[in-house]
Amino acid sequence: MDATQETIPIGRGLAGKFLIAMPGLQDSNFERAVLFVCTHNKAGALGLVINQPHEADMSEVLAPMGLEWGRPEQPIVFQGGPVALDRGFMLYEADLNLPGHVRICDHIYLGTNPDILRHMVQSDEHGRFLFALGYSGWASGQLETELRDNVWLVSALDRTILFDLPVLARWESAIRLLGIDPLHLVDPGRGLVN
Repeated sequence: MDATQETIPIGRGLAGKFLIAMPGLQDSNFERAVLFVCTHNKAGALGLVINQPHEADMSEVLAPMGLEWGRPEQPIVFQGGPVALDRGFMLYEADLNLPGHVRICDHIYLGTNPDILRHMVQSDEHGRFLFALGYSGWASGQLETELRDNVWLVSALDRTILFDLPVLARWESAIRLLGIDPLHLVDPGRGLVN
């Protein structure tokens, strides 16, 4: 994990929303993916995939920091996206007032500071959090083009999906937030989704 103390720029747009991959999306990084949008502005967008576990184990992430998992829930490292795969990103609910974080929306923060991870793994008193290696990024106008091309559905944030729901249930649950039965979505290459 990069130990820099930089602040991640934040804009308006779709920040704080879910992007849900449509069934026809042919990119293996995003097949049936649910992303949480962290930034979205004229310069582009940044998001984290929240339903694809990384092959790394949390113990591998924590060992170089001399830490052990101290929380009651099962630790999962997520594959946040195909960019900067050696860099750690945390989504969490408590404002820890540490450098290297930004507020995305009401009580949801994005952080890159290793001290945030240290605080979060040693105690569950700071609330729920999600750890990802890598991120998903879009250049200026790229996400808007993908939205026009019906690559993604956009939905409001649901904290249960973001932090609590089993990984395999997140894609379908995020689609159902929109009042859509996933079985009624059409994959242009194969017809109705099974």
